Amino acid sequence: MARKTGVTKETVKRLVLDAGVVVLNYGSTNPQKPQKILGACRGGNVFSVETEYRDMPFDGVGGLVKGARRVISTTVSLTVNLVEINKDLLKMAVPGSDYDPLGEDATAEDGTIIDGENYFEIKRMMEKTIPDFEYSDVAIIAEYSGTDAPVVCGIKNGMANSNLELNFSDADEGVLTITFTGALDPANIAEEPWFIKMPEKTAPVAP
Repeated sequence: MARKTGVTKETVKRLVLDAGVVVLNYGSTNPQKPQKILGACRGGNVFSVETEYRDMPFDGVGGLVKGARRVISTTVSLTVNLVEINKDLLKMAVPGSDYDPLGEDATAEDGTIIDGENYFEIKRMMEKTIPDFEYSDVAIIAEYSGTDAPVVCGIKNGMANSNLELNFSDADEGVLTITFTGALDPANIAEEPWFIKMPEKTAPVAP
């Protein structure tokens, strides 16, 4: 009996390859918030669009009725696992936090001063009922086997929406996991805060 498979000659042209790279402020032209690589990752990253539906029930009908489904809400997120950790990433992981140089030298376990190093203190003070959180477009860019252009999966108005956890393990490096969740824009409340750019080869335009 012939083996059944979905593999065709086009299959190898339609693969998303490898872990990709996470970019903060994707597509930004604002010099105050330039587009930049978030950092080195380990363990992969996950882009998610979760939709809550309501299937409207009707008396005398024992199942889903075509056309009787509504979208109640959509939650979009991008979970990244950063092996690269610095003060800016820690600040981003706790919305509303900030950091200041303490003006004190870094010290070793025995209290001796380490020349050329000093501490930054990261902390948060919530002074407003509705804080001025910072939102950024965040995207993961990965290689797509069919073209020279990458596939881009992004969230709009993203903000860290997860607990800060730092794991310290023997013979291993710490990984900082941040889940960015997209937020609706009050100026365009109907548009869900996510996008996917899917490249495709097309015939060249005639001169």
